[in-house]
Amino acid sequence: MNDISRLTRAELIELARELQEKAMRDATQRTEHRKTRSALRDSAERLRAILETAVEGIITIDERGIIESFNQAAEKIFGYTAKETIGHNIKMLMPEPFRHEHDSYLENYHRTGHAKIIGIGREVVGRRKDGSVFPMDLSVSEVRLADARMFTGFVRDITERKEAEKFLSHYAALVESSDDAIVGKTLEGYITSWNRGAEVVFGYKREEIIGKHVSVLIPSDRRGEEPEILEKIRRGESVEHYETVRRRKDGRMIDISVTVSPIRDMGGRIIGASKVARDITERKRLETEITEISNREQQRIGQDLHDGLCQELTGIELMCQVLEKKLEAKSKAEAKQVEEIADHIREAIGHTRKLARGLFPVELETNGFVSALDELAQHVQKIFHVECRFECAVPVSIGDNVAATHLYRIAQEAINNAIKHGKAKNIKVSLKPAGDKMSLSVTDDGIGFSNESRKGSGMGLHTMKYRAGVIRATLEVHSAGNGATVTCVFSKNL
Repeated sequence: MNDISRLTRAELIELARELQEKAMRDATQRTEHRKTRSALRDSAERLRAILETAVEGIITIDERGIIESFNQAAEKIFGYTAKETIGHNIKMLMPEPFRHEHDSYLENYHRTGHAKIIGIGREVVGRRKDGSVFPMDLSVSEVRLADARMFTGFVRDITERKEAEKFLSHYAALVESSDDAIVGKTLEGYITSWNRGAEVVFGYKREEIIGKHVSVLIPSDRRGEEPEILEKIRRGESVEHYETVRRRKDGRMIDISVTVSPIRDMGGRIIGASKVARDITERKRLETEITEISNREQQRIGQDLHDGLCQELTGIELMCQVLEKKLEAKSKAEAKQVEEIADHIREAIGHTRKLARGLFPVELETNGFVSALDELAQHVQKIFHVECRFECAVPVSIGDNVAATHLYRIAQEAINNAIKHGKAKNIKVSLKPAGDKMSLSVTDDGIGFSNESRKGSGMGLHTMKYRAGVIRATLEVHSAGNGATVTCVFSKNL
């Protein structure tokens, strides 16, 4: 090869071809090397960008625990700059006693190969530059190199999550310890949560009721309430202090006061309802007892006025009439004075009877309630000079005189509101069937009221609702801006 002059033409061509191929191979290798170096630089740049933009803190250490890299997220989490940490032992980021134990942990791992955290994510405690400690999620991976090994730690500050968990735990404890029933349900009415208070109020254990429809708690005559409440919840409205009746597991009916509010997800979308229910059975019993005592006392006073005072006044009137006749022959003037006294006594008797009727308006007779409402309408028309009529298409008999008195007072209060606040000129009192129940309504043509004014209404509306609740009736008030209607729906079996 040193003396190419002795080579034949063919040998020279073959040699040239070999040299050309070698040159091409060398050129290709140089190109590949350049590409490799470029690719390595690109990979390094991409890796660096990933490390620096990662939301998790990423820290690498050697097998002695010395920090080799410390990304920007780690700087933000711990408060150190990378320059302050690189070359220092990782234990500077740990509080005691973990700081003291870390070196021995590494030694044990090198000796036995038994890892307590490598490859296993866990919650630990970190220490910031300012000395404060905080909870964090830590996962560690090991990378084995040709002549060494390194460890990469991925760190996430979970302070906010732990605070949220603490708050939720505290809130859950409050809910669970409440004596009130606190129930979660879907917009379709299926029960999703059930606290201890609900177990006490309704008698069902949590495992017995979760997933069932809330209708298991609702008596058949109250089934219409739940769809109306859920429709309000879908509109974002709350139902506050609504009094109704529910059925316990043992079949016993209880009075409850309910507040229902929408449950919203993080985006504000309504996904369910939260119900807080309080058993008010005992309170309602006491209220009913007090009301009955009050009604009995009013009845007694009314009867005493009617049967006692009215009779005594009637007797005095008769005596005056006798005296008048005796005096007519002796002194016309004195007889006239006695006649005037008798007239005043008759007026007093009339006023006393009206007082007695007001104290005990519904007498125990077959048509007592209907007669009382008819007389009320006539009295209102005569005293207030407004058109007030009573309509009753079918015979109605109410055997419970106390319940009849409550209904009478509801009608009386509704009429008073129509005249006093609504400035009504025409009022209609109606008593008619409503499905398997009865409906008592008072409708007027007054100025009506807004929803805001209804929310702030005085004792009149509260008293009507209370009376309706005592006899397990429902009361609704509606106004379209002109006029108002008060409707009380009650059982036919009162």
